[in-house]
Amino acid sequence: MRKNVNLYVVGCGDAFGSGGQFQSCFLINDAHGAMAVDFGATSLVALRAAGLDPQMIDHIVLTHFHGDHIGGLPFFLLDREYSARVCTPLRILGPRGLSERLQSLMECMFPGAWKENWRFPLELIEIEPDLPLQIGERRILSKKVQHPTGPYDATALRIETCDRVIAFSGDTGWVDGLYEISAGSDLFICECFDIEEQPYEGHLSLPVLLSKLPDVHSQRILLNHLGPEMLSNRSTIPYEQLSDGATYSI
Repeated sequence: MRKNVNLYVVGCGDAFGSGGQFQSCFLINDAHGAMAVDFGATSLVALRAAGLDPQMIDHIVLTHFHGDHIGGLPFFLLDREYSARVCTPLRILGPRGLSERLQSLMECMFPGAWKENWRFPLELIEIEPDLPLQIGERRILSKKVQHPTGPYDATALRIETCDRVIAFSGDTGWVDGLYEISAGSDLFICECFDIEEQPYEGHLSLPVLLSKLPDVHSQRILLNHLGPEMLSNRSTIPYEQLSDGATYSI
């Protein structure tokens, strides 16, 4: 019998806390453990507010290096170092430059706090776009997307586990690689920040998605990272939208 894969929305908000929502963090629970996708600055607080033990997380996968997607990692690492009852191993995966960016973030927020030898086994793994990566029983594919992150990649992710597929657009304007990332997925978590098209690149708008999503082959499309205007017009939007605390079982 196949066991369910559960997705818990720890946070699905934008960088500005629009609508009082927590920043990006999703928790995948499956037969292989607990994997977080992104870990925004509010994520440790959001986990505790939901009654979830942060120490259950054994993998964290990052779409890109903006603070609303990685800003909670220093708090998470220090909590695991100094407060955890059990020192379980942790893997953090992300785009090229992961080690450099994480150590710089730690130094900025807690000078001198980075350790070469943590109390728990820590492994940092950089994901090469377009090259499938097997991590235990899970398979991860990343693709570059359109989102300004300086010299570093912003990526979409496709995570295959227990014969299920969960796809994440990450933060991006439309790129055709999203068709491959989402093809045949059980859930496609797709950002939609703007209700109208804006004259800047890097985020998706509802008009663009209305033209693209009919050709996306996913069992269920869930809109994520909603901006203020999207939140104010939820009832008029013809696709499901995420909310903090929602749980999906596939």
